[in-house]
Amino acid sequence: MVRYKLLVTDLDGTLLNRQGAVSARNLEAIRRLQDAGIEVIPATGRSLRECDHILDHINHTGHAITAGGSLVHDARDGSVVLRRALASELVHGVTEILAKHGHLAHLLQDHTAAGIDYLMIGDQPFDPATQWWFDHLPVQYRRLASLQEHGAAEHTVRVGTIALGNTLGPVVAAVERAFGEFVAVQHWSALTAEQAIGSETHLLETFSRKVNKWTAIEALCAQYGIDPAQTAAIGDGLNDLEMIREAGLGIAMENADPRITAVSKAQGGHHDRDGFAQAAELLLQLNR
Repeated sequence: MVRYKLLVTDLDGTLLNRQGAVSARNLEAIRRLQDAGIEVIPATGRSLRECDHILDHINHTGHAITAGGSLVHDARDGSVVLRRALASELVHGVTEILAKHGHLAHLLQDHTAAGIDYLMIGDQPFDPATQWWFDHLPVQYRRLASLQEHGAAEHTVRVGTIALGNTLGPVVAAVERAFGEFVAVQHWSALTAEQAIGSETHLLETFSRKVNKWTAIEALCAQYGIDPAQTAAIGDGLNDLEMIREAGLGIAMENADPRITAVSKAQGGHHDRDGFAQAAELLLQLNR
């Protein structure tokens, strides 16, 4: 029988409730998992600065997978232990496609190297969800009319934008036609001031082709000497698909995208009703 040594958990829509908080029951579940010898690793689409307060709240001192798997940090000091940036020519190319379709490009940076969190390329106004995000989190951004004003884009780990989902299909198609051999691109419901899941406002994300949460988990398993079959993963959104599909035990939240549920092996509860704690209890039972 497989004994699970590692649980990787998404944050938004999974560990966090609708208010973006970790419930007392979910916090206790983390402690119980740790006491049972199961390491808990957060894996999020957020950057480190966008989730630092959450890691502090759960007293996390291990590794944290951030920016959709493009970065892995040591949560104790914020240092980067794995970085998979986009090639500069891809950053420029995807940014140009976004501009042609009338979208502001959001270039997420490795802030430990760039000294800033985002480059916002273009003169379009911020989407309300973007403005809300920047108003509520301690991130730093710089607005530029074009990338030529900044020079090389060597610290970019993700190129994206925020817009209504029904406008982004043509953008995804254009990026795939131009760079599909080299990048992975998708769009899905964004976190907004009103909704944690299911929003009509979408986040478009472009990463290097093999960058996702699961490939980051594989790198950590190699470092820890853990068989990837001994990992469990829990999540709800499209950036969790690979880790839910490939983990030894992939758990979909009750509120998960149907495409996540379809590749999962088990189901947790709703993120607004301590669903993470329910999934943790399942894992603890399987390890007995």
